[in-house]
Amino acid sequence: MKRIISILAIAGSLTLSGCAAVSKVTSGLDYKTGTYISQQQLDTFVKGKTKQDEVVAKIGNPPQKAEVMGKEVWTYTYTLIAALPFQPNKFENTVVEFNKAGVMTNAYKTGGTPGQTGNPLLNAAGN
Repeated sequence: MKRIISILAIAGSLTLSGCAAVSKVTSGLDYKTGTYISQQQLDTFVKGKTKQDEVVAKIGNPPQKAEVMGKEVWTYTYTLIAALPFQPNKFENTVVEFNKAGVMTNAYKTGGTPGQTGNPLLNAAGN
């Protein structure tokens, strides 16, 4: 009986470690675009103190800039399409707002861009 339990324990651990190995290999096959900004990076910015040049130094130039109601709004879009089926995809925007003096007034993440699927291939096809 102990032998059967040992064999099952070994088989179970090999199966679980095999899943982890597959996940590590396929992460290199994931499709990624844009700039990924972690919540920890975003939390380093201080409202009312952080300036535009500091944001550029930490996360780079924004791919999108707009002026909205007297504020300069920078948007960093990030898309991740997992290589394996049933793995989660990610489509998010990180938005940083500045006043006219170039000082950050707000920074937050959103779930994506309205009218966009998060899949660049579908967006290019007009879906």
